Amino acid sequence: MRKALILAAATTAIGLSLVATAQAGTAVPEDVAGHLSLMSQGQAAADQLPAFVSAGTEVGDLVAPATTRLLGSASGGTYWSGIDAGGRLCLITVIGDTAADFVAGASCAPPSEFTGKGVGLQVAGPPGASEAYLLPDGVPASRLGDGYTVVSPNLVLSDPAAEPAAPRGVAGTNGTFTLSDLAPTPVR
Repeated sequence: MRKALILAAATTAIGLSLVATAQAGTAVPEDVAGHLSLMSQGQAAADQLPAFVSAGTEVGDLVAPATTRLLGSASGGTYWSGIDAGGRLCLITVIGDTAADFVAGASCAPPSEFTGKGVGLQVAGPPGASEAYLLPDGVPASRLGDGYTVVSPNLVLSDPAAEPAAPRGVAGTNGTFTLSDLAPTPVR
């Protein structure tokens, strides 16, 4: 079995070096649910990370298991939101569907930064590559323009090999949201 490769980048903070053991059953803080309403919904079975990711990996140990919520699946990846021990909103990407062949990553931002910039994450490994952005409520994802695929109201994907576009600002219900693309993922 190979160890999962984690590549993460956020528009404001990189969560790679921070691996916190989150406590199970952690309640969703109000300031988090106010930016991402799906976090205030009860957790369904599909909202849980796969067993091969949920414990014993940097990604699984970063977020509180009771706080993960499924955002959607597309382009070979599955995406969740979650909350780490510091109360930051996290985007989690898993590519692959077995313990023997997967790559996963997570990137987090505090609610105060999440509102205006979201969370960006690139993950790459033998099963594939992904570039995803977690958006706060009230951002009209369809108005971000060309180069983004809307998976759900809070999740957009971009081509991980594409050159970054200029930062894109859109008016949302909580003010101006600016999406800054990540640098291209190296081919593996």
